[in-house]
Amino acid sequence: MIPHWKHFTLEQRKTIASMVSRKSKLKDIATALGVDPTSVSKEVKKHRQPESVELGECPKTKRWPFVCDNCPSRYGKKCGYTKWRYVAANAQHTADVKLHASRKGIDATPEEFASIDSRVASGLAGNKSIYELSKEGGMPSATTLYRWIDGGIMTAKKADLPLAAGYKKRKRAQYAYGGISKVDKEGRSYADYLKFRFEFPGSFAWQMDYLGSIVSDKKEVLTLVMPEIQFPIIKILPKDDTKAFHALLQRMQGLLGGPSEFAAVFRAILTDNDPCFSDHAAIEFDPETGEKRTSVYYCDPYVSTQKPNAENMNGQLRRFFPKGSSVDGYDESAVRRINEALISRKLKSLGGATPRELFCKIFGDAALESLLSA
Repeated sequence: MIPHWKHFTLEQRKTIASMVSRKSKLKDIATALGVDPTSVSKEVKKHRQPESVELGECPKTKRWPFVCDNCPSRYGKKCGYTKWRYVAANAQHTADVKLHASRKGIDATPEEFASIDSRVASGLAGNKSIYELSKEGGMPSATTLYRWIDGGIMTAKKADLPLAAGYKKRKRAQYAYGGISKVDKEGRSYADYLKFRFEFPGSFAWQMDYLGSIVSDKKEVLTLVMPEIQFPIIKILPKDDTKAFHALLQRMQGLLGGPSEFAAVFRAILTDNDPCFSDHAAIEFDPETGEKRTSVYYCDPYVSTQKPNAENMNGQLRRFFPKGSSVDGYDESAVRRINEALISRKLKSLGGATPRELFCKIFGDAALESLLSA
């Protein structure tokens, strides 16, 4: 049987019309379509159309098949009754018009819609995603919210959606990316990274990058992303300061408990050719004990697609750090609040879970607090 939410298709309606004209039994038609006989009976009676209006209704059309398609007297001059026909194309058109009309309008009272509209506007202003808003109590589905916004009936507009519209001035400030380091990357190339993922398929590997900053900035934003659970760590550091970056790793290691605990979380890191990352030994080994704590791999020059998750996260960060604006006004507490917002979003790709929930499930609450507070 067809589930109750399904509708007859044009091909099914053509089958009904053809079998009715051949005097097929109602049960046989239903069996051919895989539906209940009542469904076929209601379909024909509902969508039949009068071919002519005569003296009255024929007693035969008051029961199955409700139409004159298979009646031998249909063209006879002696028949003075109203003649009914079931035409598949006409039935399909009538059903489509009715279905479209039934879905017009907003499935909410004016008060309910006003509340939803206000919550969506304030949620988007607070950098929440449509999916995240749809999971809140009393909210319609994400698809419905997108349709309402696209239809222009909500206060929020399409331009308010993250990444829905791109703003790119043709003439813009130059950014300082520091050039390309000349470090020897033997055994640490992108090909070596792929080999590592093949040999250790269950291991998590982070992607690392700096968010581009304007030339006059004295600070910059470091991004670390665990792709499998879309978990980011965001830090504000002095610009082009390799020692500050190495000091951050030491703080993380100390708060996590030591080199082995650091290695459990940071099994491998894939990054680009920024000079701040060129000293792979200082990243991979504890400077005090010499114990190895991670493995570092480098993307090929000018191939940012090799670390797509870090690039995607940088794009999301532009909601908080717009291009062309300075990041010097942000301190560690402000960046942590942004980090908290990013890891607390419910993501459809994670089955409605948040990156925070999955990270804590894998590594524990203490590890999360160590990374956020480092």
